[in-house]
Amino acid sequence: MSASENPSATLAHHLQDSTHISFGVLTSGFTYRWLKLEGSVFNGREPDENRYDFDSHRWDSRSARLSFAPNRNWAMQVSYGFLRSPEAQEPDADIRRATASVQYNRPFDRGNWASSIIWGRNHVSAPSGAHNLNGYTFESTVNFLDRNYLSTRLELVDKDELLRASDRALLGIADDHPSFRIGAYTTGFARDLWKTDKLSLAVGSDLTFYSKPTILDPIYGQRPVSWKLFFRVRPGKMEMKPTRGTRMPNRQPQQ
Repeated sequence: MSASENPSATLAHHLQDSTHISFGVLTSGFTYRWLKLEGSVFNGREPDENRYDFDSHRWDSRSARLSFAPNRNWAMQVSYGFLRSPEAQEPDADIRRATASVQYNRPFDRGNWASSIIWGRNHVSAPSGAHNLNGYTFESTVNFLDRNYLSTRLELVDKDELLRASDRALLGIADDHPSFRIGAYTTGFARDLWKTDKLSLAVGSDLTFYSKPTILDPIYGQRPVSWKLFFRVRPGKMEMKPTRGTRMPNRQPQQ
């Protein structure tokens, strides 16, 4: 919910989720009170450019996640995954991915406040060597007076795929995958124009400022900024209804 009004993926999404698309996954889990333990085996190779068929690969990757939700407001998780040869262009490179996150959500009169802190790391290993990439994200969205949403996202992430061969030649960089620490700082606002129990339509906008090493100035400029306008369509909130003969507990949110 902390990203509900930001239509863009985080810069660190390649470090903070297990994998984007997998043709084949098997997950099993165990839940006890506030704890949940899950494990998965899956195909770690990303699909080819032909997205109209299924890619048949071995289920050669695995991941595990431990989640802790002590009450309705807080949720935390740590996870670890091994991705076997996820990139077709670098078939000898494997990724070991670790993540951790804390989420806070608090409803209030005519609104809601949701925030997340997320960390992810890729340990990339290949015959040519190994290196780490880290990503840090804080994001928060507050819904107030029913129809209004104010959001922010702050990011720092290591990126090693920013430059083409011609860009590296221009900058005098010999490394095929130079890593740079990139920052992105976003603030946005959205408002529901039309809202019913079944559907809502909103218009929104956000502004992002970026930080980067000065060596990238010839490619990205000295002070890169981005702005976007978006429209959002969202189904109405789902509500749990008790079955006949049962009563839903009347629990108050905890701080």
